[in-house]
Formats: sequence, structure tokens, C-alpha cells
Amino acid sequence: MPNVLILSLEGFSFSARSLFQQLLPKLLSRAAVHESLTIQDALNYILTGWPTIILITDAVITGEDKDSQRLLHAVADYTKHGCTTVMMGLFAGEAEPDLLNHIFSKDFGLLWRVSEYTSYDTHLLSPDENLIRTSSLVASFSPKAVFLRRVPTAQTVYVASSSSSNVAYATYARVGLGKLGYIGDVNFGEEPERLILAMCHLDRPEDYLQETEEVEA
Repeated sequence: MPNVLILSLEGFSFSARSLFQQLLPKLLSRAAVHESLTIQDALNYILTGWPTIILITDAVITGEDKDSQRLLHAVADYTKHGCTTVMMGLFAGEAEPDLLNHIFSKDFGLLWRVSEYTSYDTHLLSPDENLIRTSSLVASFSPKAVFLRRVPTAQTVYVASSSSSNVAYATYARVGLGKLGYIGDVNFGEEPERLILAMCHLDRPEDYLQETEEVEA
């Protein structure tokens, strides 16, 4: 069973806020879950090699203070050694763009850069199925999000449908032996919830849209 470490470092519990309707119940039924409310607790779990998945729910890890930097470096190193890390929840709306750009480049070796906070119609691309399954993901929707630019097509999960706006709503890339996911959504709808589970490889056949459509038919 996978071990999921949730980083909720702003002084309140992300899971207790019920921001996503089904995310926590599904995580609890499919993985061992621990939520860290302090940087030291998060470091303890990471340094002992416990998590296989890390969910970063707020932007504390992007801070320039010593403790935040220590945690960031631990997460980046641990990700490169095989962990799946996903930036989600409140993260995109709170992260300062210049700091986030620096983290993408320096800590994860990625070209990704913050583009803009806006709404676009987006559509699902067809990434490598070994990287992320798309069976449970909607084909298109219109989120309000912090979009990224300079994302290679192979690392783009959802892209703006406008031909003049080659920006990504959700990205997913191999980083060393691990994977880093980013979801720019600032709301907590069904679409990002499905995407979080897919990025964590915790989606299940009962989530697949094809099966739902077949039952309804």
C-alpha cells in the first residue's frame, strides 16, 4: 500500500477543511496517509524514507526562511530518488511566481515558468500511459487557474485550447527517478480531484469515465 504524506504547513489541517469532496476518503481507502502540520514533522517522515507520495497543499515550502528551504531541498532530493510529488490544493494560488520559477529551475531542473492567473478552456493531451493514466480524467473543462508556460508537450496534461495560448493548467514530469506534478487550479472541483488521484496512481477502475458512460447508456 502506498504511503501518502500531506504537507499542510500554514497552521491548519488541509484534510479537515473538506476542500475536495471525495479526495480524502479515497486516499484513506487506497493508501496509508499522514498529514504533517509542521516542517519538523514533515522532515522526520521524509528523512526516514516513509512516503511514496507527497502532496504539497500550500506554498510554505517556497519560503525563503531557513526551515522552508531545508524542507524544499529534502522534498526535491527525495523526489529525485523515486517519490511522486504533487503541488496541488492551495499551492498554486499562494506561491509567489518568481520564487516558484526559481524552484522549478534550480531544485527540479525543469523549464516550467508561471504564465498568468486566468480562465481558459482546456483539453486533455495524451501523455505516456506509464507516466499517468487518463481513463478517469475529463476530456475538457474551463478552470480558473495559475497557468504555466514553457512546458514541453510531453510534460503537459491539460493545455489551454486557444491556439494563441500555449499554456498548461496541469503538468507532470519525470524528475530523476521520481515524478513532479503541478495543478494550477485555485478551486476544488471534481476535475482537479480526479487529476490528483491519477498523478498519484491511486485512480481505480471505478473512477474511470468510460465505465460510467457505459453504465448510463
